[in-house]
Amino acid sequence: MQQVKQEILRLGVVNFLNASPLIDGIDSVKGINLIHKVPSELVGCLERDEVDLALASSIDYQISKKEFAILPVGVLSSEGETLTVRLCSRIPFEKITEVHCDIDSHTSIALLQIVLHKTFGIRPKIISCDVKSLDTNNLKWPDTVLMIGDKVVTSSAETKYPIQLDLGEAWFSQTGLPFVFAMWFGNADLSNALVNRAFIVLDRQRRCNATRLEQVVSANAQSRGWDVELAFRYVTEHIQYAFTESHKKSLDLFYELSMSLGILDEVVPLRFHTI
Repeated sequence: MQQVKQEILRLGVVNFLNASPLIDGIDSVKGINLIHKVPSELVGCLERDEVDLALASSIDYQISKKEFAILPVGVLSSEGETLTVRLCSRIPFEKITEVHCDIDSHTSIALLQIVLHKTFGIRPKIISCDVKSLDTNNLKWPDTVLMIGDKVVTSSAETKYPIQLDLGEAWFSQTGLPFVFAMWFGNADLSNALVNRAFIVLDRQRRCNATRLEQVVSANAQSRGWDVELAFRYVTEHIQYAFTESHKKSLDLFYELSMSLGILDEVVPLRFHTI
C-alpha cells in the first residue's frame, strides 16, 4: 500500500529561554521544522509564507495586513513581574522625552506606550535601538532604554540604570490581568490537517515539558547566560504558558488601549483556528 507523504509543518519560534517550556524537544519530532527568529521578525515569516504558524508578538496579529487566526495552545505571558521586559532609566520616568527601544520586539513597545501614558501621562518619542550591540560592542547606553528577552538578565544594564520598571508588573497592577507577549497564530486559511497536527504536537510538548522543567531549564539556561536557579524560578513563577479566558480578555483590552493611543488604526476581532 502506498503511503501518503506527510506535509512538513513549519513553526516559527523565538530563541529565548522563556519559550523553551513550549518548544523544547519539538525539533526531534519527524515532519516538523523549527525556524528561529527574534519576535519582531516572525510576523514577516508568516507574511512571506516561510512558516505555517509562529509564536509571534501579540501586537503583530493586529498590525499585519494578513488575516490571521490564533491557535490557543500556548502563550508567553506574565501575571505580574516578567524579569525580561524592562524600562531602564537614569532620569525620573515622568521627565522622559524619548525611549530607545529594543528592536527585537513590537508588542513590548506598544505596552510601554500604554503604561507610560496611563501611569505618568507622557508620550515619549520612540527610537529603535539594537540593544544587544550596545553590550557586545561596549557602546554608550542611552539615558532611557526598553529591553526585552534574555539580555535583560545577562547584560550589564542592571548596574547602569538606577530607575527600572517591569512592564508586565505595571500592566498587572493597572488591569489585574495577565499580559500576553506572544501566542501561536498563522494564516487564517491554514489547512485543517496542519492546524490539527500543530495543536496535537504543541499541546503534547507543553504538557510533557511541564513535567520535566528541571531538565528543560538545565538544557537551555547556561548556553543563554542564565544562572540555572534563577532560570527555573523564571519559567515557573514569572511566565505563564497556558492560554485561558483571562488571556483573551487581556488581549482585547490591550488592543483597545493601543487603538486609543493611535498605535492601531483599528482592532481586528480575535479569530481562532478550529480544532
